[in-house]
Amino acid sequence: MLRPWRVGVLVDTSDAVQVRSAIADLSSVWGGASMPIFDVNTPLTDLEELGRLFDVDSLYADVSEGALGEFLSRPGWAWRGRGQWGPFASAEGGTIRTGLLPTRAILDLSSSLVLPTWNVGEAADLLLAATWGISDGLDWPVLRTPYVDLIWQEGGSRGPIGALSAGMLHLTYRGGDSFGRGVFVVRADHPQDAVEYWNRRAFGDEVIGVPADGDLGFVRNALAARQSGTQERSASGRSSQVLEVSGLELASDEVADLIRGVADRDELAIRAVERGSRPYFVFPGLHSPFTRSLRTEMAPEAHWVDVDLPTLPMAADSNALEYWRGIVAAEVTISEVRGQDPRFTPRLPPYRRHAALIQTVPSVDQGRVGEDGLVLGTQAHAEELRIPFALNLEVMRLLFDEPAKVDQSDVGRFQTRASEKFGGPYTGTFTQPGVRAAVMLAARSRAGVTLPHLRQLVEHERGGWPDLLRQGTTSPREYAIRAVNGLFGSGLFVPTLRVHCSHCRVESYVSADQLATIMQCEFCGHSFDLALSHGLAPPDWHYRLAGHLRADQVEALMPALATTSVLGQLRMSQEPSPLVLGLKVELEGHKIEVDVASFFMDPQPIAVLGEVKTANRIDDHDVQNLEFFQERLRSRGVSCLLLFATLKEQFSPEEKGALRALVERSRWTKSRSGAVPNVPLLLTGPDLSRSPWDKEHPWRWNTNHGGLFDTAMASCERNLGLRGFAPSWGDDDQPDFAFDWVEGGASV
Repeated sequence: MLRPWRVGVLVDTSDAVQVRSAIADLSSVWGGASMPIFDVNTPLTDLEELGRLFDVDSLYADVSEGALGEFLSRPGWAWRGRGQWGPFASAEGGTIRTGLLPTRAILDLSSSLVLPTWNVGEAADLLLAATWGISDGLDWPVLRTPYVDLIWQEGGSRGPIGALSAGMLHLTYRGGDSFGRGVFVVRADHPQDAVEYWNRRAFGDEVIGVPADGDLGFVRNALAARQSGTQERSASGRSSQVLEVSGLELASDEVADLIRGVADRDELAIRAVERGSRPYFVFPGLHSPFTRSLRTEMAPEAHWVDVDLPTLPMAADSNALEYWRGIVAAEVTISEVRGQDPRFTPRLPPYRRHAALIQTVPSVDQGRVGEDGLVLGTQAHAEELRIPFALNLEVMRLLFDEPAKVDQSDVGRFQTRASEKFGGPYTGTFTQPGVRAAVMLAARSRAGVTLPHLRQLVEHERGGWPDLLRQGTTSPREYAIRAVNGLFGSGLFVPTLRVHCSHCRVESYVSADQLATIMQCEFCGHSFDLALSHGLAPPDWHYRLAGHLRADQVEALMPALATTSVLGQLRMSQEPSPLVLGLKVELEGHKIEVDVASFFMDPQPIAVLGEVKTANRIDDHDVQNLEFFQERLRSRGVSCLLLFATLKEQFSPEEKGALRALVERSRWTKSRSGAVPNVPLLLTGPDLSRSPWDKEHPWRWNTNHGGLFDTAMASCERNLGLRGFAPSWGDDDQPDFAFDWVEGGASV
């Protein structure tokens, strides 16, 4: 979807001249009314929070030095237009617009747009500017009229009113009011009031600005239309409509009486809104009709993919540039990717620092990562956009936002490549116990296993397979045949044929690509006829794994891919991405290899670090290593879930002791259903061996669909014997949990 590239402008909000200049700049660009104004003296931590709440694509100030200058140059926050004059720069050299797309480039100037006019010296100047925008410097051949002559109603018979309304052409807010509808009182000698009023409207709130003192006709006109108010529910459950008023105590008696009269007229109760209040939710987003859904092909090892962009309806203006008209944002949501090189990912965690991974593509002026995907800045005339991919290892490194060293172990590289042979890490091949048994038998047999034996083993060890969806149409025998055929289709199995030397009578198994009409015996060196060999001993085909696959590699592969499959089935929307198997991390002198490292949108972002075992024991060292890195991620604003999985039927008493201690050290975290302890996700062999249709599958454990953290809590109940918990609060405001365990740690 194409929409405006939203910039948060930083000025001294106590300076009326700077505030007016910012409003003038924003009045000239497409979507400017949705772009907030922040105080340049705001502490950086607060500024970062405001930028996140308003979900701006960039922050901009005419500052290049000091801490603020350094902050504004960071990936994900910086304005990186092609020119040196910032986001509101006009065309440089008469040919290239390096700033944002101007409203004029997309506005049909034959429309009935009305631009209100007033004197700059008027007391209500900033209020009028924040209401309609500043059109003084805009050379638009449209109707201009004194604001006192207007019918005060947006979208009336005269059409849009003001430059700000014109700049919102084709745009709507995606929904959701943080503050709701109401009235905002603006003091003439307080530019900060005009800025806060501006930001309320930029956020999408339907607020009406009125002067604290002065022209009562202005106030009557502004409040002439019926006010619908905001629905409010009391503690008793009763619902009522209220008129939210910010600054009623700052208004003159006459203005305050008019506001109260409007509330009485429209049968609304007045509720005061505190000045300086921040939104409770993140900016709802803009929507435009310029969208396109598509499917495109790419090479698996490609570092990017080119896609066609929607077309913006540029105005037919002889003065408008045909090319390089200005920068807009392309929101890119990737719903599915197949066959991509497992080293790369198109999906990135929604952290500003990860913008560093997408700012090296020539056609992308700038970029950041949003909650729903990538946001890439591109020229409005562009017909094609190059979407960059990132290395999974780099994505993981930036999660720590520190000088962490990351790499992938040799075992992890093998598992990653092997998973592609079986359809990828989320296909569920190794959640089937019969398949695991067949692969392990073949891995341990140098001569290979016969086809009937493989099928028989899969059928005997199948567990709850075929799944409930296929039990009525697929017999266990048919399931075993299909499962073995699927393994053969992976290309990792080598067919071998028993041959019998007619000279020395030695038998050997030869792979299919080594067969010939005349064979040479490896033992005696004589040549013999293959047909004669089959006459002496009937043909006997066996199947083994490829020679480069060791039994210990395969043994480590299966629990890892069973775990990733279950993780993929726990997802609420898209599959977890990125994913690194065998992630090696070195940070602050700590070195650790994480068997499974992944990232989820749940819908809140969650990193998953997992230890996976086949038969070995999970010990305190494993737990403490992962716990250290969980704390480092938490300190960088990343929620992290630890995972411990084993193919054994249950955790041993020693493992339960170590994992219980970890649970008892847990801290609060936020899940979809509220605050819960950040306990680990624990999976045993039975948990890793269920089809998604099984009523005992982990994705069914939390019935309130609370997400991964709630599933983790349910896993501790089932596999550690957790019955409940109660928090207690110490002097340091950190919770201590009193956990209730079933005696002996039996599963519940």
